Amino acid sequence: MSLFVIFFLFCLERVHSEEVFDLDKIQVSAQKDVSDFNFSIPATIPTSELENEPSGLIAPQLNQIPGVIASQNGGPGGRVSFFIRGTESRHVAFTLDGLKLNDASNVDRQFDSAFMSSPFLKDIVVHKGPQSVFFGSDSMGGLIEMNTRKGDHAPETRVNFNGGSFGTVDTSISNDWRNRRHQGTITGYRFHTDGISRLNKKRFNAVEKDSTDTTQLASSSSHKWNSRLDTDLLFSFLRGENELDGNTADNSNDESRNDQYLIQQKTNYRLNSVSAVSLRNGLNRHNRIIDAEYIGANYEYLYEGNLIQNEALYKYDNQSLSFLSGLATEHEAVQVKDLDKTFDLHSLFIQSAYKFSHAKVFGGLRGENHVRYGNFLTGSAGLSYFINSHSIFLQYSQGYKAPSLYQLYGPSYPGYIVGNSDLVPEFNRSWETGWSMKHKALDASVTLFQNRLSNLITFVETQGYFNQSRFITEGVELFGKFKQESYQLMASFTHQAFRLQEAEVIGRPLNTLTGGLAIFPTDRSEVSVKGRWFSSRKGQKDLNSVIKLNGYEAFDLGYRYIFPELDLGVQILNVLNREYEELYGYSVLPRSIFFHTGFRF
Repeated sequence: MSLFVIFFLFCLERVHSEEVFDLDKIQVSAQKDVSDFNFSIPATIPTSELENEPSGLIAPQLNQIPGVIASQNGGPGGRVSFFIRGTESRHVAFTLDGLKLNDASNVDRQFDSAFMSSPFLKDIVVHKGPQSVFFGSDSMGGLIEMNTRKGDHAPETRVNFNGGSFGTVDTSISNDWRNRRHQGTITGYRFHTDGISRLNKKRFNAVEKDSTDTTQLASSSSHKWNSRLDTDLLFSFLRGENELDGNTADNSNDESRNDQYLIQQKTNYRLNSVSAVSLRNGLNRHNRIIDAEYIGANYEYLYEGNLIQNEALYKYDNQSLSFLSGLATEHEAVQVKDLDKTFDLHSLFIQSAYKFSHAKVFGGLRGENHVRYGNFLTGSAGLSYFINSHSIFLQYSQGYKAPSLYQLYGPSYPGYIVGNSDLVPEFNRSWETGWSMKHKALDASVTLFQNRLSNLITFVETQGYFNQSRFITEGVELFGKFKQESYQLMASFTHQAFRLQEAEVIGRPLNTLTGGLAIFPTDRSEVSVKGRWFSSRKGQKDLNSVIKLNGYEAFDLGYRYIFPELDLGVQILNVLNREYEELYGYSVLPRSIFFHTGFRF
């Protein structure tokens, strides 16, 4: 807090000392732009695609990203797991304007994106491979970066109505505003569905519908005080409520409520035309309540998790050299039954990149000091060569994930052990190389990757959590997009293989194929078909057995027409009505239809 006060007073003095200023002169911002120091080819969902989905929830939209495997526990509102390049779902970090969203009250500090909405987002960027030098723990497999709108379309108000199968109603209203110094976006979102049964009907004769309700209020704004100083403010409240079946033998009326509070301020001060400093302070708070019925008795479980983040950055950026350094602290606290613990993590990191005429090199290092396991280092380095529209690259990066407080200190009971204070961080050593081409009509890329994971944390009832597992995942990603005035084609293929594994690899198929065709009959209309195919994968039947889940294919159809101030659309999901499992014992949406109406004024 003292750092913030000093920084604010210093900037305030400069505000008063400059009587005349130009608000458009800010050129350098001390932000963590991953693409400046990373050659891995990201996947982006822009605003236009976010608005084209039949639901404002981000989980089904991320399911369209090539190379990202999504698995959900039985339709909207069920817990979602994402796997990137064969790593575990807990190895993926989520951020919102740089604020880490991972849930400290979760057993392994995952962020459950089942309730997060998109109407206030500008884009979603998926970075594959470790991002620990930038973002520390939790991003050893990849990073899903969400960026908010800040009055990008001001002055404008948007109202969206979506609805369709299973009693689904999805509405949002957002206002983009702007004046001379300030601009922002305020959004309200509401989602309800009567839902489907979370449990698979064929396996468990489950017919009970499990509903979901989501409410989110968000405000994101940017404030320019003079030609050097600007601040960003972010506020968000999210409540997600759903019914869930307790386990694969329990068709009960269990209920869950998840409240998330996000607050963040970022202050950027431009020192000169090529350098800037910034300070970021944020709070990510989760309150979760699970009301469960099991074997005739009712249980209520309370989970509270807090993650306080502070970060100071310095950035230098000219035409050839980019340099970023920072200091960061994270304070993590968890309160659940028989567990009330905290820990602090302090970090120092540097990243630099240098551009030649046809090449670029980068390197980075992050040092961590953890209250439990002491000092820790991760690094990254890469080289790329580009000529005309072609680029080739090679890079190495390291990633890690610190044990969660529950894994370290979870309470044990007779015959059931949980916490292990001797755990060490999970680790990933990652290589990737690739080629990409960006042309006026064609984008294409080929990427070869390898992740070597070690010290993976395993759970056994009689032993609790312990470091045991390791495996190597390696594979290839192919991507191509061809766009003409009247149509667009897209296809991607990912193959991954696993070796030297010491435990079963669950939930990750070896081969995935996605494709899409969009036809534009007029400059205001679009007809689309999207398809995806997944080979078989292994599913966790129970703690002691694994089962094979069959491969499947699914197709979606869509139509959209855009008037000057009106947007109409319809989508039919799972057109062939395929019955399949992403996770053992859980359902997926059958054939369903959703309508969209959007107003802009």
